[in-house]
Amino acid sequence: MSEPGAAGSALILGGSVAGGAAALQLSRAGWQVTLVDPEFDRMVSPGDEVVHRPGAPHSVHAHGFGSRAHFELARRLPDVHQTLVEAGAHQVPMSEMVPPSLYDDGRPGDSDVTVLQVRRHTFDRVLAAAVASSPVTRLPGRATGLVLDWEGPLPVVRGLQLSDGTVLTADITIDAGGRRSPVSGWLAAAGVSQPERFDECIARYYTRHYRITGPRPRLNIGFADVHAFTCHVQLMFLGDGDTAMVAMAAHDEDPVLKVLRHSEAFDALLAANDAFADWRAALEPDSQVFCLGAFDNRARSLVHDDRPLALGLHQVGDSLAMTNPTRGRGVGMGLMAVGALVDILTAGGSADDRSFAFEAWRARVLLPHYRECALTDSIASDQMRAGLAGRSIPSNAPQFELPEGHPISQADLERAADHDPDLFRVLLRATVMLDDDRHVASPEVAARVRDVLETAPDPAPPRVRPTDGLHDRNTVERLLSAFA
Repeated sequence: MSEPGAAGSALILGGSVAGGAAALQLSRAGWQVTLVDPEFDRMVSPGDEVVHRPGAPHSVHAHGFGSRAHFELARRLPDVHQTLVEAGAHQVPMSEMVPPSLYDDGRPGDSDVTVLQVRRHTFDRVLAAAVASSPVTRLPGRATGLVLDWEGPLPVVRGLQLSDGTVLTADITIDAGGRRSPVSGWLAAAGVSQPERFDECIARYYTRHYRITGPRPRLNIGFADVHAFTCHVQLMFLGDGDTAMVAMAAHDEDPVLKVLRHSEAFDALLAANDAFADWRAALEPDSQVFCLGAFDNRARSLVHDDRPLALGLHQVGDSLAMTNPTRGRGVGMGLMAVGALVDILTAGGSADDRSFAFEAWRARVLLPHYRECALTDSIASDQMRAGLAGRSIPSNAPQFELPEGHPISQADLERAADHDPDLFRVLLRATVMLDDDRHVASPEVAARVRDVLETAPDPAPPRVRPTDGLHDRNTVERLLSAFA
């Protein structure tokens, strides 16, 4: 083992977003890094066609790379960020996401609130190419277990065993194996019970890729085009170059919308959205329809009852906290966890110190974002179930979390932000995961909200949800009956 504070050796399971970013950052900090991923070569040279990758089935689906992903790349991997831009990724600055009535000359930090428009297909290729050209050792083998030593009551992870019998050892092992990572199962088999929070997701996603062949209309929310109906949500994100991705989210067990897996049904529902007609005219299909089953949300920890469960092991990306795509936070959460872990590892300290420091960061910074995603899913589930049953649709989930008993509500901040550019910034930064210190919950923000609301006009009455067109369940059933 290396001395605390010195660059050591790292073994990383999984070479996708979190694993690749961790490999690059640690290698550039002087660590000897070995990355194990049987699909790595497919990411380096995926070809032009967007195709399903077994290890990451969600990679073919619509991705909205939020501001936190842009922030982490621009700050920690600027060369990767620049290569993405050169590969056709578009940057949407904050000025294009601010309502015209709130636009001003800008403030320091506004450039952080930038959205990156790129397909996951391209993102994976650029990141993997950077890893391939780095000193990182890449192995295509498949890991089959952890190499464990027991020092008193705690296991120490020494490395990984591969399917061909090879044993790899390192100072630390990083689990970046994604949603299907076997590491938690390996720990359980060794008698280590890992705490896990589970939150159900009932949304199924259908995605089709397109080429943009005509003039680009304006996106209806600045960085995306979103249309919410009674039983489904339609989302479009622009990709790199002249590409776009359209997704439909519906209840996993909706008997009518399951036909969206067929291209003809998908296109029929898309064409029936009159508000999307201008965009539809500019799109030419470039893929089949990809179907993504409901992925439940899960958050894990390697610390329990104030003690580490295993030394020398850390988790990042979906292995640490997986969320379904509703909030589009997965890549951002993965990259921010990698950045925090690399900072802790390069600062030195004992294995215990590192475990506690990363757990403190997870609980303070990452977990609130996870809970926001889980609450969004819970309310979305209620909304979709209500739509299927013909009941009144509940209101949308709050965009961010405030502590219990806080003097203002999210609704108060949203109303005040409509009249104050700086409060709008506070709201936006919290929503896009750029508020690690939770400034949104500070006394200063609460006081400013109260001051603004004293002179603000009365809020507009809530918008009445339409009951015709695609908001009418019978209309959707008749439209899709030909494809059943």
